[in-house]
Amino acid sequence: MNIHDPFDLLRTKKQSIGTPPGTIDYSGDYSDVDIKIEVIRYNKDKFQIDAESDIKNISKIISDSDFEEEIIWINIIGLYNKKIIELIGSSLNIHHMDLEDIVHVSQWSKIINQNDYLFSIFKMIYLNEDEIIHEQVSVIVKNNLVITFQETPGDVFDHIRSRLESQKGQLRFEDSSYLFYSILDAIVDEYMLVINYISLRFNEIEMQIIEERSPNKEELYRLRKELLFFSNSIAPLQDTLRRFVTEDSAFYTQDMSPYYSDIKDHLSQISDSIMGYREMSNSLHEVSMSNVSMRMNRAMMTLTIFSAIFIPLSFLAGVFGMNFKYMPGLNEPKSFIYFAIFCITLASGMITYFKARKWF
Repeated sequence: MNIHDPFDLLRTKKQSIGTPPGTIDYSGDYSDVDIKIEVIRYNKDKFQIDAESDIKNISKIISDSDFEEEIIWINIIGLYNKKIIELIGSSLNIHHMDLEDIVHVSQWSKIINQNDYLFSIFKMIYLNEDEIIHEQVSVIVKNNLVITFQETPGDVFDHIRSRLESQKGQLRFEDSSYLFYSILDAIVDEYMLVINYISLRFNEIEMQIIEERSPNKEELYRLRKELLFFSNSIAPLQDTLRRFVTEDSAFYTQDMSPYYSDIKDHLSQISDSIMGYREMSNSLHEVSMSNVSMRMNRAMMTLTIFSAIFIPLSFLAGVFGMNFKYMPGLNEPKSFIYFAIFCITLASGMITYFKARKWF
């Protein structure tokens, strides 16, 4: 499971202390990813997807596109190339502070209305088999152009591509603001799947604890940390989305209100689930520690009972093992048998007593 530290933001800020504002230096862990570009052009009558081999052609793609006739979605994979980010910024007249936020990948989620474009940052959290992947996604919307920036290959937008290609729904008939909503909706929908996966993992740990098997404490700690990261990702998104739908913006109309209300409902549901699972994780940790204490108490009780049984037997063996010349029964031929029978009877009586008191 791939866990990011929820406080990476503090370290990123510390590393950037002293650098001029707008410094474009990638702060993530994926500096070895080959930069790729995916260009999707569509309108109600056509759909075209291209994978450009040379990302330097992006300025030509932007300048040659007819935004009156089609919507362009450019998806850029890989953020470590400073020159490419600067080229995009100069081609679209993007503020250098927004370019800095794109490559500093520990930003809070936000949606900002600039003069002639919309800039946003989201946390894309998704499953890759049994691994939870965390990635920052930045989105720029300008006219009928949408540019997404992601750190690594693989994302949660395959459903959007499929709907565009098969002309399902109304995506092909809407403008770029609807594509922006669809991207945000896909990210939030994936949150639900990740939360369901975490729920299953908690249920497995709970069954291990109920069956008094040793739970995977490392897994439990990772899940607790994952919930903390989730909480830190969703709370800013809820706040910024609440502001976005109340501000005057060319990228939001009242016709979009039901769609964004649905996203807000999902975020509220996820937030409540996170609170519940965090309480559950604390309870599981406490029950796990209680089970450890109970097992330790049982072991101590068993040792104590065995000690209580053998203490009087050791005393008797010590008494009759003393080298006295005159000892009662010393010259009796069957004295050892009598002594052994007495010891066995004494031990059996004590065991019966302990079982009657339910100490065994």
